[in-house]
Amino acid sequence: MKKHAVFFVSPLLMAGVLLILLPIFTLMTLDRLERQKEFSFQRLLEKGVSLIRTFEAGTRTGMFTMRWGAQRIQAMLLETSFQPEVVYMMITSKDGRILAHSDAAMVGQIFDAMPDTAKINKDTAKVYHRVRQQKDKDEVFEVFKRFVPIRPRFKRGHMRMHGMPIRLQDNLPNRQESFQDRQERQRETMDWSRPYFQGQGEELTEMAEHYLFAGLSMEREKFARTRLLKETVWRGTFFFLLGCAGMVALFAFQAYRSARASLTSVKAFSDTVIQNMPSGLVTMNLYHDITSVNRSAKKIFGGDLTSPFPQLVELIELIDEMTSSQEMVNREITLKSVSGSNIRLDVTASPIRDSENQVMGFLFLFRDLTQIWELKKQVETNKRLAAIGKLAAGVAHEIRNPLSSIKGFATYFSKRYEDNATDSETALIMVKEVERINRSITQLLEFAKPMVVEKKQVDLHDLVDHSLKLVHHDLIQKKIETKVDIDLKQPFIYTDGDRMNQVLLNLYINAIQALGDRGRLEIRVQDAAKIPGHIEIRVMDNGSGIDEQAIDLVFDPYFTTRSTGTGLGLSIVHRIIENLNGSIRVESTKGRGTCFIINLPVS
Repeated sequence: MKKHAVFFVSPLLMAGVLLILLPIFTLMTLDRLERQKEFSFQRLLEKGVSLIRTFEAGTRTGMFTMRWGAQRIQAMLLETSFQPEVVYMMITSKDGRILAHSDAAMVGQIFDAMPDTAKINKDTAKVYHRVRQQKDKDEVFEVFKRFVPIRPRFKRGHMRMHGMPIRLQDNLPNRQESFQDRQERQRETMDWSRPYFQGQGEELTEMAEHYLFAGLSMEREKFARTRLLKETVWRGTFFFLLGCAGMVALFAFQAYRSARASLTSVKAFSDTVIQNMPSGLVTMNLYHDITSVNRSAKKIFGGDLTSPFPQLVELIELIDEMTSSQEMVNREITLKSVSGSNIRLDVTASPIRDSENQVMGFLFLFRDLTQIWELKKQVETNKRLAAIGKLAAGVAHEIRNPLSSIKGFATYFSKRYEDNATDSETALIMVKEVERINRSITQLLEFAKPMVVEKKQVDLHDLVDHSLKLVHHDLIQKKIETKVDIDLKQPFIYTDGDRMNQVLLNLYINAIQALGDRGRLEIRVQDAAKIPGHIEIRVMDNGSGIDEQAIDLVFDPYFTTRSTGTGLGLSIVHRIIENLNGSIRVESTKGRGTCFIINLPVS
């Protein structure tokens, strides 16, 4: 079995080495070939440009100092082509006819690979290049440009011969033309280079349209590429053998790896189990420093825990209880998360003992009960609201009838005893108190009766603007700064605009009453990050805030911290939001302000 295992593993390792090395060397080879190609092309281009420039300069000198014609140019072309790596040189007309060639037999033939002359004529000084496949021959690197042996700075009447200024022959002093001169002139008229010498006076004629080509051999580049490929194959073979040697070393190391893997597997498994536990786990040493935290604990507390732990007092109490009882402890406690919010936890604390039964640390298991706790509070609140609603429906009507009579008698006595200031004032106080009781009953009836909502499309910009206009006078009077921030993908939602206006108005009034002069009221509307398809409305102030003990009671009926409040405003707000299939919660810090957070569905 052992031999069989080695036979089975070895080919896999070899294949792995090949899979690793092959792409690396392939990429290295391609990169080197590409670099070699770029270098070769650049070298050939520089040589071709130098060759063409030199030939063109020599031709220009010969034509305008020694009046070279086509035959002399042909001879110079032949001599130039004897340089190393030059396959051919030629001059063609614009229709591709070869006018001069390093191979005299090619003169007069048509060059069938003529490039686009319109592009070349845009810049007569530019040199172009390409790689061209010759018929039944190897590839050549071809460099070409417009053949311009004349420049505007050369004036026909001011060219030099052997360092002395001369004129062209057609401008020499009049002399008797001999028969030989006439034959020479006739040959020159058939010479394709003659148009460069023609013109009127001191002005140059338009140059003839000719093109100069130089073909360079690519044998050297092919040889270099072949050698590079051979070197790459040799190196690949060497490194493959080196990889095989490495495999032998891996086999030798395999036993050690197996032993080490066996020893660490138990630890890895236990660490994985701890990290993936559904309950939060925190361990502390004897000095109350945190030594480990699993993922669930980080999720419960909202981030990495620092040592010492922010709520160290509560945990130390559990440690003291464990020390005295020598048993684990289980209880529900409320702690603050890293973000500062309260979380309800079911905590099980236990001492960690070593092999000698000595305590070496403490272990805490946390189970998050925050959602269950909030659901319980919401159920209790709903039960209280339902009971009060039933009570209100039966009592409100019975109270209103006597109130009407009391108000009528109080009004009567206030008029009858107008001359008696004390009695008249007492009667007016009775009227005001009756009216206050009537307002409370009206709110109670509003709270008790079934709520009907009429949903329609509402523009949140208009909703916020309209609700702020209702408290504009109070905001101006108390010099309260108002800030509105609406950032939504879609500004329209499907809800009851009138009910939402009532909700915002109640929240504004509470904020204004909690704010002093020159306070700040902020309304922020945005898409809910944690609940898709919902929006989030925040009404924030920097007023006096709410006591921590009172936060859980703010939505209860008749709970109020103001002497003039009825305690039904926020209860009605809570009921409206529930009927709109939304949710509302409050966050507040005493002395720093309050924030009401409303979540509403978009559709």
